Amino acid sequence: MTALTRRLSYNRKIQKPHMSFLKTAFLFISLFILTQISFAQQQGGYATMRVFDCNKGVSMGSGYLAARVFIVYEDSTTEDIPILPYSEKNELANLKKINAIINGLKAKGYFLISQYTTGEQGNLVSDYTFLKQR
Repeated sequence: MTALTRRLSYNRKIQKPHMSFLKTAFLFISLFILTQISFAQQQGGYATMRVFDCNKGVSMGSGYLAARVFIVYEDSTTEDIPILPYSEKNELANLKKINAIINGLKAKGYFLISQYTTGEQGNLVSDYTFLKQR
């Protein structure tokens, strides 16, 4: 056996346990994620809240939406809550109202799992996803 053949043979022996560890880790992580998804679905569903925090209106296709909060619950019922148009004067009042809405959802058994905001100051759209806990 040449030195090169011995080195390649040695490297294969080292890599095999390493690869089996990666496969085992991947399998474990995949099972964990699937278990979490299944657990979340058993918990009762999701509610989505979208906040249009804008000073004039957000363009949605052919029309404009004024500053407001939309909530869609797991049973497809909805809420439409108006808020004040964005300005420095109204910023704190809107923040208090959004905070009250989030606390109201918590009191109904929802847990905030994700939040995303896009846009710029005076034209923000924020999405919140809540998981219903049983």
